[in-house]
Amino acid sequence: MSQVMSAAPITGGCLCGRIHYTIDRAPRIVCHCHCRMCQLAGGALFLTWATFDASAFQLTAGHPAVNESSATGRRHFCADCGTPLMMTSTDDPLKVDVTLASLDEPDRFPVQHNIWVGSRREASKGFDLDLPSHLDEPGA
Repeated sequence: MSQVMSAAPITGGCLCGRIHYTIDRAPRIVCHCHCRMCQLAGGALFLTWATFDASAFQLTAGHPAVNESSATGRRHFCADCGTPLMMTSTDDPLKVDVTLASLDEPDRFPVQHNIWVGSRREASKGFDLDLPSHLDEPGA
C-alpha cells in the first residue's frame, strides 16, 4: 500500500551529514519492526522502516558501512555517527528498507503496521495498538 506523495522529493541522511540519499517514489509500506535485531541495531524498543523500490533509492553523498546482520540481511549505517539508514536483503533485492527517522520529513508517511510483535518489549506493548500487528512480515 503506497502513500500519496506530494511533488517534493524524498530526501534523508545521517545525523552528522556525511551520508545523504534521495528517493523518487512513495514507500510501499511503513512499519514499526519489533524484532530483536532491530532493537539491538537501533538501540531502541523498535525501528520504523519505510519500504521502497530499490530502483527509486539513490545515495547522493557518502558511503554507508554495512553489517551482515543475518544470512540474507544487510544493515547500512553511518560509520561516523552510527545512524541506522537502511536495510537490504538478498531475499528481495528489488526493495530497500529505509529508517523512517532518517528521512528529512518522516511525518509525510504514516506508519501502517507493527511487525515481528512476538519480540515486542513490554515497554512498547501499549504503543500503536490501533495498527494491524503481525508476528512476521505482512503477507509472509
